[in-house]
Amino acid sequence: MRKNLFLYLILIINLVSTFAYSQTQDHWNKFRLAQGYENIGNYEKAYELYRELYLSFPTQFQFYDAYLRMLTQLKKYDEAIILLKEKLSQNPEDYNLYGELAVLYERKGIKDSVEFFIKQGLNRNPNNSISYKFIANILIQNRMFDYANKVLEEGKNRTSDNEMFIIDLININTILMNYQKACNEMIELLKKQPQHISFVQNKLAQVITNPAGLETAVQVFEKNLDKKNFPIIKLLSWLYFQNKNFSKAFELTLEIEKLTNSNGYEILEFSNRAYQEGFIQEAVRGYEYIIKNFKERKDLEAMSVIGLARSYEQLFQSQFQSKELFWKLLKPSADTSNKNLKEALKYYAIIFNNYTLTNLVAEALYKSAYLYKEHFRDYTKAKELLKRLINDYVLTDFYSQGVLLSGDIEKILGNYDNALDYYEKVRIFSRANETERSLAQFQIAEILIHKGLIDSAKSVLNSIKKITTNDVANDAIEFLMLITEQENSPQTLKIYVEIERLIEAKQFEEAIKKITSLNLDDEYSIFQNKLRMTLAELYITTNRFSDALAQLNYLYELKEKSIYSDKALYRIGQLYLYGLNDKSRAEQSFNKLLAEFPSSIFVTEVRALINQIQSEQF
Repeated sequence: MRKNLFLYLILIINLVSTFAYSQTQDHWNKFRLAQGYENIGNYEKAYELYRELYLSFPTQFQFYDAYLRMLTQLKKYDEAIILLKEKLSQNPEDYNLYGELAVLYERKGIKDSVEFFIKQGLNRNPNNSISYKFIANILIQNRMFDYANKVLEEGKNRTSDNEMFIIDLININTILMNYQKACNEMIELLKKQPQHISFVQNKLAQVITNPAGLETAVQVFEKNLDKKNFPIIKLLSWLYFQNKNFSKAFELTLEIEKLTNSNGYEILEFSNRAYQEGFIQEAVRGYEYIIKNFKERKDLEAMSVIGLARSYEQLFQSQFQSKELFWKLLKPSADTSNKNLKEALKYYAIIFNNYTLTNLVAEALYKSAYLYKEHFRDYTKAKELLKRLINDYVLTDFYSQGVLLSGDIEKILGNYDNALDYYEKVRIFSRANETERSLAQFQIAEILIHKGLIDSAKSVLNSIKKITTNDVANDAIEFLMLITEQENSPQTLKIYVEIERLIEAKQFEEAIKKITSLNLDDEYSIFQNKLRMTLAELYITTNRFSDALAQLNYLYELKEKSIYSDKALYRIGQLYLYGLNDKSRAEQSFNKLLAEFPSSIFVTEVRALINQIQSEQF
C-alpha cells in the first residue's frame, strides 16, 4: 500500500513538473515573439505581449525590463511611473529606481518631481557614495547632465570618499563646456593622484578644441602652478605649446628638466617640437642651451647641432617667403653674407667634420652642397661635398638626392656626359623613389635633346608621363608637345635646353638675351608661347614688371586660346597684386579668370585671393 502511494506521488510530481515546464516554454516563446515585434518597430504589439508576461511573472527581471522599455518607447509615462513606484515600494534601497523615476518626470516636464525623487534617493543614505554614483549614471545615460552634475557635486561634498567623483565631474563638465569647473577638478585630481596625468591630458585635448576652453585651461593651470608638482608643470607647458606661447613653454621645460633630471632630453623634445611648429627662434634657444649645459652628452650635442643647422637654414629660407619674393617662380641667389646662411653652413660643417652618425652626416653634406650650389654658385665646393656623400653614404636617404644634385651641377657646367652618368645612376638605383627617378629621366631627356637624339628623348618622356602620381608627369607632357612641334628643327630644341641650363645656373640676364634673340612671331606656336611665358617669369624675377606684363598680356589676348592663356591671366593678377601693389586691377584680372576659365586649376586659389583683397588683408 505504501509502495503504491509512493509511486502515485512520484507520478503526480512528474505531471506537475511537465506542465510547469510546458508553461515556461510557452512564455519564453511569447517573449521571443515580442522581441521580434520590437525589432521590426511594432512597439504596440510588443508592449501588449511584454505587459502580459510581466503581469504573469512580475519577479522575472527580463519581462519587467522589456515592459518598462516599451512604456518609455510609447511615452506611456504615467503607466511607467506606476510600475516604478510599485517596484520602489518593494525595494526602497534600489537607487536606480529613483533615478529612473526622475527621468520619467523630466520627460513629462514636471521639474519639482524630478528634484523630489533625486533628493529622496540620495537621502536614503546620505553617506553612501554608491547612491550618488548610481543615480548620476542613470541621469547621464539619459543626457540629464545638469542634474547629474549636481548629484556628483553633492556626492563629492557629502561623502568621505570624494575622489571617486572627481573623474566623473571632469567628464561631465567637459561635456557641458563648464571649462573653469572641469579644469579646477583636473587640478584637484593631479594633486591627489598624479598618476592620472595621461587621463587629464586627454580631457584637456577635448577642452582646448574650443579657443575659449584653451584660454580658460591656461588661466586655471597658471593660477595653480606649483613648481614642485610635475604633472601640473608638464601639462601647463603642453598648454603653452597648444597656445603657441613657446617662450613660456621653454621656461617651464627648464623647470621640468630640474624635477626629472632627464639629462637634457626634455629640452631636446621642446626644441624639436618648436622647430616642427615653425617657432624657430625658440628652437634655437633650446638647442643652444643644450650645447652650453650638457657638453658631456655627445648624443644630445649632435642632435642639437643638427637642430641648429636646420633652424638657421629655415630662418634663411624664410626670406624667400616674403611678399616680395614668394610669388616669384624663379628665385634669385641670396646675399652670401646673410648671417643665417653662414650659421647654417657652420653647423652643418660641424656635423660632417666631427660626428659619425650616418644619416646626420649625409644630410649635412647634401644640404651644404645644395646651399653652395644654389646661392654661392661655388660648384667646386659643392662637388667636393657631394663626392664624399656619394662615396660613403649609399644607404642613406640623401644618396639619391646627392646624385641628382651632382648631375644638375655637371649640366650647369656643360659637362653633359658626366651629368648623364649621374642621372642614369639614379634611374637604375633600387632605393630611389618614384619622383627621384622621374626627375632623373626628365633631365636625361633634356640631355638627349642636346645631343640631337630626339626619338630617344621622346621615348624617355613617354615613360614618365605614364606615372601620374607626381608633378614631373605634367612637365613631361608639356616637353613632349614642344618636341613634337619642333621635331624638324633640332637646333631650336637645343636652344631651348640651353635656356633651361642658364636658368638653372641663375644666369637670368643671359637667358633673357637668348630668348629675345629669337624670332617669336608665330602666335600659334606652343614652343614660342612657352618661351614667352618663360621670358615673363624671368622679367618678374629681375623686377622688370612692365616687360613681364607685355609678354603675359600677349599670351592672354591671343585670338585662339592656348594652354598658357589662363596661367598668363593668373600671373597678371599676381603681378598687379604683389609687384605693382594695384589691388583693383589684380581683382579685375582674377574675376576675368573665373568668368573665362571656370575649369582652370587656378580657380580655387584665385577665389581665395579675391576674398583676401575684399577683406583688405593685403
